[in-house]
Amino acid sequence: MLLPDQFDQNEWFIIISLILTYSLMIKLPKRFPLTITLLILFFGMAYVQVTDHILAGLSFNTYDINDFGKYELFDWIGWFIYPPFGYFFVYFFDKWPIHGRLIFWYILGWSFIAMLVEWISVKFNFFKYYKWNFAYSYPVYLLTLCIYLLFFHYINYRFEKLKALRKPVTEEK
Repeated sequence: MLLPDQFDQNEWFIIISLILTYSLMIKLPKRFPLTITLLILFFGMAYVQVTDHILAGLSFNTYDINDFGKYELFDWIGWFIYPPFGYFFVYFFDKWPIHGRLIFWYILGWSFIAMLVEWISVKFNFFKYYKWNFAYSYPVYLLTLCIYLLFFHYINYRFEKLKALRKPVTEEK
Protein backbone atom coordinates (compact mmCIF):
# COMPACT_ATOMS: atom_id res chain seq x y z
CA MET A 1 0.00 0.00 0.00
CA LEU A 2 1.09 3.50 -0.65
CA LEU A 3 1.07 4.97 2.82
CA PRO A 4 1.60 8.70 3.38
CA ASP A 5 5.12 9.89 4.17
CA GLN A 6 3.65 11.74 7.14
CA PHE A 7 0.37 10.98 8.86
CA ASP A 8 -0.78 14.51 9.53
CA GLN A 9 -3.84 16.74 9.68
CA ASN A 10 -5.25 15.95 6.24
CA GLU A 11 -5.28 12.20 6.95
CA TRP A 12 -6.94 12.86 10.32
CA PHE A 13 -9.44 15.12 8.56
CA ILE A 14 -10.35 12.31 6.16
CA ILE A 15 -10.75 9.72 8.94
CA ILE A 16 -12.82 11.97 11.23
CA SER A 17 -14.99 13.21 8.31
CA LEU A 18 -15.73 9.66 7.22
CA ILE A 19 -16.64 8.52 10.72
CA LEU A 20 -18.90 11.52 11.38
CA THR A 21 -20.71 11.62 8.04
CA TYR A 22 -21.30 7.89 7.60
CA SER A 23 -22.36 7.54 11.26
CA LEU A 24 -24.92 10.29 10.72
CA MET A 25 -26.13 8.64 7.51
CA ILE A 26 -26.60 5.33 9.33
CA LYS A 27 -28.39 6.98 12.27
CA LEU A 28 -30.87 8.88 10.10
CA PRO A 29 -34.17 7.08 9.53
CA LYS A 30 -34.16 5.25 6.21
CA ARG A 31 -35.75 7.45 3.59
CA PHE A 32 -34.96 5.71 0.32
CA PRO A 33 -34.79 2.15 -0.95
CA LEU A 34 -31.26 0.75 -0.99
CA THR A 35 -31.09 1.05 -4.78
CA ILE A 36 -31.73 4.80 -4.70
CA THR A 37 -29.37 5.31 -1.76
CA LEU A 38 -26.56 3.55 -3.62
CA LEU A 39 -27.25 5.50 -6.82
CA ILE A 40 -27.12 8.78 -4.87
CA LEU A 41 -23.83 7.81 -3.23
CA PHE A 42 -22.21 6.53 -6.44
CA PHE A 43 -23.39 9.56 -8.40
CA GLY A 44 -21.87 11.84 -5.77
CA MET A 45 -18.54 10.11 -5.93
CA ALA A 46 -18.43 9.91 -9.74
CA TYR A 47 -19.61 13.49 -10.31
CA VAL A 48 -17.05 14.94 -7.91
CA GLN A 49 -14.23 12.86 -9.39
CA VAL A 50 -15.03 14.07 -12.91
CA THR A 51 -15.39 17.68 -11.77
CA ASP A 52 -12.18 17.58 -9.71
CA HIS A 53 -10.25 16.00 -12.59
CA ILE A 54 -11.46 18.75 -14.92
CA LEU A 55 -10.73 21.61 -12.50
CA ALA A 56 -7.68 20.25 -10.70
CA GLY A 57 -6.30 17.91 -13.33
CA LEU A 58 -3.31 18.38 -15.53
CA SER A 59 -5.07 20.67 -18.00
CA PHE A 60 -5.92 23.41 -15.48
CA ASN A 61 -4.00 22.33 -12.33
CA THR A 62 -5.87 24.84 -10.17
CA TYR A 63 -5.60 22.92 -6.90
CA ASP A 64 -4.42 19.67 -5.34
CA ILE A 65 -6.34 17.30 -3.14
CA ASN A 66 -4.61 15.80 -0.11
CA ASP A 67 -0.82 15.47 -0.15
CA PHE A 68 0.89 16.61 -3.31
CA GLY A 69 3.37 14.29 -4.94
CA LYS A 70 2.84 10.59 -5.21
CA TYR A 71 -0.54 8.91 -5.18
CA GLU A 72 -1.28 7.28 -1.81
CA LEU A 73 -3.96 5.29 -0.03
CA PHE A 74 -5.58 8.39 1.52
CA ASP A 75 -6.08 9.92 -1.92
CA TRP A 76 -8.36 7.00 -2.69
CA ILE A 77 -10.03 6.99 0.74
CA GLY A 78 -10.61 10.75 0.43
CA TRP A 79 -13.06 10.19 -2.43
CA PHE A 80 -15.48 8.67 0.07
CA ILE A 81 -15.87 12.01 1.86
CA TYR A 82 -18.02 13.46 -0.92
CA PRO A 83 -21.02 11.09 -1.24
CA PRO A 84 -22.61 11.78 2.18
CA PHE A 85 -22.91 15.51 1.41
CA GLY A 86 -25.06 14.78 -1.65
CA TYR A 87 -27.02 12.19 0.30
CA PHE A 88 -27.85 14.72 3.04
CA PHE A 89 -28.76 17.29 0.38
CA VAL A 90 -31.38 15.04 -1.26
CA TYR A 91 -32.43 13.42 2.03
CA PHE A 92 -33.62 16.71 3.51
CA PHE A 93 -34.96 17.90 0.17
CA ASP A 94 -37.16 14.80 0.08
CA LYS A 95 -38.08 15.04 3.78
CA TRP A 96 -39.12 18.69 3.89
CA PRO A 97 -41.89 20.22 1.75
CA ILE A 98 -39.66 22.15 -0.65
CA HIS A 99 -41.38 23.38 -3.80
CA GLY A 100 -41.36 26.39 -6.09
CA ARG A 101 -39.17 29.26 -4.94
CA LEU A 102 -38.05 27.32 -1.89
CA ILE A 103 -35.96 25.10 -4.18
CA PHE A 104 -33.91 28.17 -5.15
CA TRP A 105 -33.30 29.08 -1.50
CA TYR A 106 -32.58 25.47 -0.60
CA ILE A 107 -29.87 25.20 -3.27
CA LEU A 108 -28.46 28.60 -2.27
CA GLY A 109 -28.30 27.55 1.38
CA TRP A 110 -26.68 24.19 0.67
CA SER A 111 -24.13 25.93 -1.56
CA PHE A 112 -23.15 28.02 1.47
CA ILE A 113 -22.91 24.83 3.54
CA ALA A 114 -20.65 23.36 0.83
CA MET A 115 -18.48 26.49 1.03
CA LEU A 116 -18.19 26.05 4.79
CA VAL A 117 -17.18 22.41 4.37
CA GLU A 118 -14.60 23.41 1.73
CA TRP A 119 -13.22 26.15 4.00
CA ILE A 120 -12.77 23.58 6.79
CA SER A 121 -11.13 21.23 4.26
CA VAL A 122 -8.67 23.95 3.29
CA LYS A 123 -7.82 24.59 6.94
CA PHE A 124 -6.88 20.91 7.30
CA ASN A 125 -4.85 20.97 4.05
CA PHE A 126 -7.21 18.65 2.20
CA PHE A 127 -7.21 21.20 -0.63
CA LYS A 128 -4.22 23.24 -1.72
CA TYR A 129 -5.07 26.08 -4.13
CA TYR A 130 -2.77 27.24 -6.93
CA LYS A 131 -4.81 29.03 -9.56
CA TRP A 132 -8.06 28.60 -7.67
CA ASN A 133 -9.81 31.16 -5.54
CA PHE A 134 -12.21 30.11 -2.79
CA ALA A 135 -14.95 32.30 -4.33
CA TYR A 136 -14.81 30.28 -7.57
CA SER A 137 -16.31 27.34 -5.73
CA TYR A 138 -19.72 28.90 -5.10
CA PRO A 139 -20.97 28.83 -8.71
CA VAL A 140 -19.56 25.31 -9.06
CA TYR A 141 -21.63 24.24 -6.04
CA LEU A 142 -24.74 25.97 -7.39
CA LEU A 143 -24.43 24.06 -10.66
CA THR A 144 -23.50 20.81 -8.95
CA LEU A 145 -26.47 20.89 -6.58
CA CYS A 146 -28.86 21.69 -9.45
CA ILE A 147 -27.51 18.69 -11.36
CA TYR A 148 -27.71 16.56 -8.23
CA LEU A 149 -31.36 17.50 -7.75
CA LEU A 150 -32.17 16.73 -11.39
CA PHE A 151 -30.48 13.35 -11.01
CA PHE A 152 -32.43 12.65 -7.83
CA HIS A 153 -35.74 13.53 -9.51
CA TYR A 154 -34.85 11.34 -12.48
CA ILE A 155 -33.95 8.24 -10.45
CA ASN A 156 -37.02 8.69 -8.24
CA TYR A 157 -39.22 8.97 -11.33
CA ARG A 158 -37.66 5.88 -12.93
CA PHE A 159 -37.87 3.92 -9.68
CA GLU A 160 -41.57 4.70 -9.24
CA LYS A 161 -42.26 3.86 -12.88
CA LEU A 162 -40.49 0.50 -12.58
CA LYS A 163 -42.25 -0.22 -9.31
CA ALA A 164 -45.63 0.47 -10.95
CA LEU A 165 -44.77 -1.91 -13.80
CA ARG A 166 -43.92 -4.70 -11.38
CA LYS A 167 -47.12 -4.47 -9.35
CA PRO A 168 -49.27 -7.50 -9.96
CA VAL A 169 -52.48 -6.68 -11.73
CA THR A 170 -55.45 -7.86 -9.71
CA GLU A 171 -58.25 -9.38 -11.68
CA GLU A 172 -61.73 -8.07 -11.11
CA LYS A 173 -64.63 -10.52 -11.17
